[in-house]
Formats: sequence, structure tokens, C-alpha cells
Amino acid sequence: MSNNPKISVIIPTYNEETSIKTTLTAVKNQICDISYEIIVADGQSSDKTVSIAKNFAKVYISSKKSKAYQLNGVIAKTSGDLLVFLDADTLIAPNFLQRIYRIFEKDKELLACSARVKYYDGKAISFKLGTQKFMITKFFFLNLSMHIYYFLKSLFRYPELIGCNIIVRRDIFFKVGGFKQLPTNLLGIDKVFSDSLILLRNIMKNGKIKTLNFISVLTSGRYLNTRRSLRRINDYRSNKNIFYNLAKDLKWRD
Repeated sequence: MSNNPKISVIIPTYNEETSIKTTLTAVKNQICDISYEIIVADGQSSDKTVSIAKNFAKVYISSKKSKAYQLNGVIAKTSGDLLVFLDADTLIAPNFLQRIYRIFEKDKELLACSARVKYYDGKAISFKLGTQKFMITKFFFLNLSMHIYYFLKSLFRYPELIGCNIIVRRDIFFKVGGFKQLPTNLLGIDKVFSDSLILLRNIMKNGKIKTLNFISVLTSGRYLNTRRSLRRINDYRSNKNIFYNLAKDLKWRD
């Protein structure tokens, strides 16, 4: 930690007392020689989330419960050149921040990225193959399908970042206008953020947005269900104009 951290880890919360300690412990215990800070943006939780989070991070209470509003609202209170947005139930490996920072340091054209996601429910079989560590859970086939999906989207230059972990350069975050607030009945702020990045890349005529193939995070499978997935797809197809108009608005509003 330092007074001028190079990385800001930002976590939105709302009634996450059962998962926030594990998530924050993983962030706090990073093996990292690059200075970083931990920020929790809470949406007025009514449980013990805030009291738990204060043991690990700077906590700011948002005036509204809204992921986009909570995240945008704390940006002015951060200092990092690299912004790492994590969900409250997402776990990172001990060397995650160091590896991510080095990737951005090495590739100056990289605007933003997400690590691969592995869904879990607390139970897994782990094994090593060479230098790579692998984990098998009951979500194995879903995890494999998602990896292929995001890999192909990146390959065809229409990447989509993964909402539970989004890493972006600070200046780029402001250039795309931050996270856009969707109507309350719609899902997909990460989709809009990705589309804004693609539009910015096209305007700039350079830059990369991608899913990292050999770095992953663990995130809870608690919200995984067919109904939610179909709703998200239907939201985007039925409201393309709303999503597109939000994505092309690159003005920053805090």
C-alpha cells in the first residue's frame, strides 16, 4: 500500500456479508511489488457488509443502490493508473494484480481486459499440468463454453468484457464515459462498457480489448440460471437502440 497507488481495486457491494471477507482477503494478501489500494463502493447495505469491509478497505457509501452509480461515484477517490473492478464474490489468485499490471505495462496498446472466469460453488478438484493449475467443478462444461465464447469474440475483434472482473486504464475509463446506467429493468452494464470500448478503439484506430487466456478468476455460480441468461439475451435483442445509444455516449458523468 502507498499514498500514490498504481492500481485501484474497486468492489461494489450490497448485502454481501457472506462473501465479501473472502474476496477482500484475497485482494489484501496479494504478492505484489506494485502499490495498490482497495476501495469498496457500498449501496447502503443493511447487513454487516460495511463493518466487515472496513477491516480491509476504504469504504464509501453510495447515495444510490446501482452498480454503475456506485462504481462511477468512487472513481474520484481513487489514484491508480489501472482500475480493477471486481464483484464482491470474485476471488483472485495471489499474483493476480502483479501479472495484470505487467501485461498492461508490456502492451501499451491494451486498453482493457478481463481474465477468464471459472464459476464455482466452493467445491472443486485442482491439479497442475506443467506450470498451469487447473480446476474442475460442476460448472466445468459451462466454464469451457464461456472460454470458447469470449475467445472467439476477441478473435473476431468484437470482444465482450466479463462483468465480475474488468481491468481498464484510468484514462480510457474516462474516455469511454465510465459505466452507463441502464434502465432498472435491463441487465448488461458490462456489455455496454465493452461496446463503448469498441467504439473508442474504432475512433482511435488502434488499441486492444481482450479476454486473457491464461489468467483466471473464480466467481460464485449463485446467480447462474437459465431464466436469467435468457433474460439478458432478450434484453439486448429487444432493446438494441437503448444499448447502442448508451454505448456511443462517451461523455464522462460522475
